[in-house]
Amino acid sequence: MTALPSAPAQTEGARLSLIAQGLTGSSVVESRRRADRLAEQGVRILDLGAGEPDFSAPPVVVEAAMQALRDGNGQYVDPRGLVALRERIADMETTRHGHPVTPDQVVVTTGSFGALSIACRAILDPGDEVLIPEPFWGPYRNLVQMSGGVAVPVPAEAIDGRFSFPGEALAERITARTRAIVINSPNNPTGRVLSPAELRAVADLALAHDLWIVADEVYGELVFGDAVHRSVATLGPEVARRTIIVNSLSKTFAMTGWRLGYSIARPDVATVLARMNHYSVRCPTSFVQQAAVTAFDSGWQAVEEMRQSYLGRGQLVARRLARLPGVRFAPPEGTFYAFPRIPEAWGDGTIFAARLLDEAGVLASAGRSYGASAAQHLRFSFATSTAVLDEAFDRIERLVGVAP
Repeated sequence: MTALPSAPAQTEGARLSLIAQGLTGSSVVESRRRADRLAEQGVRILDLGAGEPDFSAPPVVVEAAMQALRDGNGQYVDPRGLVALRERIADMETTRHGHPVTPDQVVVTTGSFGALSIACRAILDPGDEVLIPEPFWGPYRNLVQMSGGVAVPVPAEAIDGRFSFPGEALAERITARTRAIVINSPNNPTGRVLSPAELRAVADLALAHDLWIVADEVYGELVFGDAVHRSVATLGPEVARRTIIVNSLSKTFAMTGWRLGYSIARPDVATVLARMNHYSVRCPTSFVQQAAVTAFDSGWQAVEEMRQSYLGRGQLVARRLARLPGVRFAPPEGTFYAFPRIPEAWGDGTIFAARLLDEAGVLASAGRSYGASAAQHLRFSFATSTAVLDEAFDRIERLVGVAP
């Protein structure tokens, strides 16, 4: 069995579990707290670190939530989720993504966190390994560990600021304890959308080595230009049978604090996931599920308006990054993030992110938060106004000595 990370010393009281002691905090959250402390001292912080939309949920969805409460729809519901909502999700996946899904494959969860948590607990035994291609969203590592598993980061190479998918490196890291591969497309933090060939490479590995695929598709509706979101589960029935999709309404409908997501798996696996959902949270908030039905029925125009806004903001960021000497950057194909590589003369991403915050009042996320191979990168969120983006990059240019 692969050893769990060594636990920090506990000085008093009954001992916490090794899993609990081995969990790491979020450097992104800690940077946010540091920015808040500076703001309390009077510093005007420009936030390019936020991983959430700056929009509010569509008004029709807000009204639906309030009406559900007025109608008394605040009781427990089936741990699988409301039938009407599961029907909407299945229809959306089938019609928009070309992935035939039935309602009995859907389990409604408390955001994608909830979906990922029950997925990990469903497929992992203690010591099982999960391959995660870098750069990756930091919580994957702790969610795997909380389930007794071992996260195995797989480094990727960036060429001219664009990360390649580490298909060969994935194959090399498969061991007798490997149980799953996590993929995230469109990717946080890079904005990359996996190509059909890259998805096929993952599927072939899973089929050859009897692995699960956990596919995080949270940003699937936020793609730009010629990029097309495809689910790995569309590559055939045998691939779909070993895939658990996790998704969320947070980014699509700007409902981050509403905490609603879902998983999709074959029906017998969905039954197990629903059971775990039951014993984890009983059920996601019932009136939020009522509002989500309205989101799927009537919220798509708002989604497209937000997507168009992100597209324009991303283009603005690309223009501003092009003015910074030595920065290498590949425009995102999806999400609302830019992930440039900065010159080594500026220090690594952690050092420069601290300078940005302390000396310029600009909050960004250090690349190391997303894996060691991304240490020379920064993540800028453009889920904010163009005025904030322009002012933030004005400050960055002054910090690094770019002439106005």
